[in-house]
Amino acid sequence: MNDKRNIQTIAPFLADDFVDLEESIFDTEEYSRFLNQNSGRLGIFKKYSFCKLHDSWIIGIKHEKDRFEMTLNDFSTFVFADTIIEKYKLPIDPEKISFPMTIEFNGNIEIEYNSVDKNGDLRKIDPIDLDEYLYEQITRLDKECVEIVFQLWKSNLKEDKPGERIIVIASGKDLVINENQDKAWIETFGHDYDEIYDYFKEQFDSDRYVSDHNECEKLIEEFENMNK
Repeated sequence: MNDKRNIQTIAPFLADDFVDLEESIFDTEEYSRFLNQNSGRLGIFKKYSFCKLHDSWIIGIKHEKDRFEMTLNDFSTFVFADTIIEKYKLPIDPEKISFPMTIEFNGNIEIEYNSVDKNGDLRKIDPIDLDEYLYEQITRLDKECVEIVFQLWKSNLKEDKPGERIIVIASGKDLVINENQDKAWIETFGHDYDEIYDYFKEQFDSDRYVSDHNECEKLIEEFENMNK
């Protein structure tokens, strides 16, 4: 990898958050075609790509010799669960629930952490603790390698300075997604809300946006009206 690279070159989808651009340099339609054409290679991650993990907080990151994994609290499922708790006035503390999923790379691992300056140039930094998942762009996808450029958030509250966006470039031979949301849902609600949860998942797997409290309220109302 070159010492000096620019976010506009390596991951143009993410560039808007770092550089003041007059207009977007990212071709959304072309990227969508790329994802669809490679859906088999992407596997389960296909349904999460294109910002569906935005705002998920990072539970933990592990980097071993031949494996890298990032575990998230799936924000969309959390918001829906929180809406269920509020809607039905359930005695559950939302701050104590989590719906984990793990993004895992295996084989031929390369991981690089970067800060980004005002010109969009990347500067390598040592691995640091990160707090929130923002966006991603898949930048390489073939039989030998999956490469994803992640934009993540680092809070700096203890240091009394603003937080910062960090770019993590991760690649490996295989990409595996471990979904544990269903197990966590049952641990939280039992089986009392299985049908409405299945409806939520159907909507999530479509192109519908369901990562907002108001949208989740609409979804619950739809489900109730269909099952009157």
